[in-house]
Amino acid sequence: MSQRPITIDADASPSGYIAWYNHHTETSRIRTVRPAPRNERFGVQRMELLAIYFALCDNLAEIRRALKTKQRLAIQVRSDSKSTVEQLQGTSEIRDSMMRRIVSAIGKLLTRMASCTIAFDHLERSKNIAGLMLEQRQRRERERMMEMLAARMFPPASPMQSPPVVVLSFA
Repeated sequence: MSQRPITIDADASPSGYIAWYNHHTETSRIRTVRPAPRNERFGVQRMELLAIYFALCDNLAEIRRALKTKQRLAIQVRSDSKSTVEQLQGTSEIRDSMMRRIVSAIGKLLTRMASCTIAFDHLERSKNIAGLMLEQRQRRERERMMEMLAARMFPPASPMQSPPVVVLSFA
């Protein structure tokens, strides 16, 4: 029996965006969630765990369809947060109650996928497609903000107005 792989990259931003990219279906999604408060002790890790949770939730229908084919299914969820991966693998302690709740919710999702092999793996930031998607979105938002700021500071002249006349005197 052959094993059919599904690889999903997940990433999050403390500013309130989480993203995933499914390499098998070539689909992706960016969600907006409540951002982590600034300087919150475990805020970034909570967001990373939420990204993995939503990556699994959003791909659950696809995973169930794949399970109906009677092929053995291998799901690989990848994150560029090494500590998050270690927590999901059970090799690192989870010291925050909110993170334990998120991991518990991920565990409940995994029980609904009992007949497949699931692995959580670390990958470099530069190879995480979900992370690259978030970077592009943040870049576009910064550009949009700069354009709005420039439009306020330097409004276009109306066609009826003539440009200001500058008079130079050399006395």
